[in-house]
Amino acid sequence: MANVSVGIVSYNRPELLKRAIESAISQTYRDLEIIVSDNGSTDPRVRHIIDEFAANDPRIKCLFHPVNQGAFFNFRAALNAATGRYFIWLADDDYWCTEYLEHIVAKAEQSGAALIYGRCEIIDAETASDDRVVKEMATASSRVAAMANFVRLDTDAVFYGLFPTALGRRLAALLRFWRIPPKLAADWPFLEYNFVSYAFIFGLLSSGGYCNASSENTVHFVGGRAPFPHSPSLGWRHLWLLLMYVSVHLQMANRFAHAAYSAASWPGVLFSPVAVGYLFCRRLGMILSQRLNTLKKGLK
Repeated sequence: MANVSVGIVSYNRPELLKRAIESAISQTYRDLEIIVSDNGSTDPRVRHIIDEFAANDPRIKCLFHPVNQGAFFNFRAALNAATGRYFIWLADDDYWCTEYLEHIVAKAEQSGAALIYGRCEIIDAETASDDRVVKEMATASSRVAAMANFVRLDTDAVFYGLFPTALGRRLAALLRFWRIPPKLAADWPFLEYNFVSYAFIFGLLSSGGYCNASSENTVHFVGGRAPFPHSPSLGWRHLWLLLMYVSVHLQMANRFAHAAYSAASWPGVLFSPVAVGYLFCRRLGMILSQRLNTLKKGLK
């Protein structure tokens, strides 16, 4: 049984998937299994690439799902198939530097933290050089400090960190879409999946803290995407959007508490409503600030 399980989640991006798998098999750390979970790709090249890699590397395990069942289904499938002591996801449009796992695993063994992550740099997107390196979370052995740091940073980059497989499985059921009316989900597709990973991360941190392993040898290169366009003017649709944000954060509060309970962390259960309340107020303030700036520009 391998010490580390790598879950590569795939859908219809054959060339990027090839880069991701090459990144995993080229790691200097060798005690791993690589689970490639394809979410019903319709491009035949995806199956060909996975089969070709699997034929040449016995560490590769393949999961082929007949139809696409959503990104979080695929994340759960890869995690549930893992046999390693530790687990880490790798998206098919991402890749690691060669020594990434070697240093991350060493930090995991030394620190005993429940979540360990390196440095995140954005690629494949038109981004200013100053914005390519994502904000980093500080190391915190204290569970409360780790949870507070995560809420204050308000980013899910650490979702792609290393964590104990058994703990991740206890939290895997939290990786599912928010309940959003279908019509509103069609208008604002990001509502269904934005922040879903937060409850999973919160559960990990509530169990055993966080270790920042950032260095030149622990760079995770992340495929960038264009942001969703904002409507330039306020209207009744934005009232519905606000109500959906309220609904999402109420669901988030429930999942945060459930995550901490699943991780057997009473400090996390008690901190969960405070954490979600802060996140909601922070985002509401950002939305209002953006809208006010838009209105000011329109009046000039």
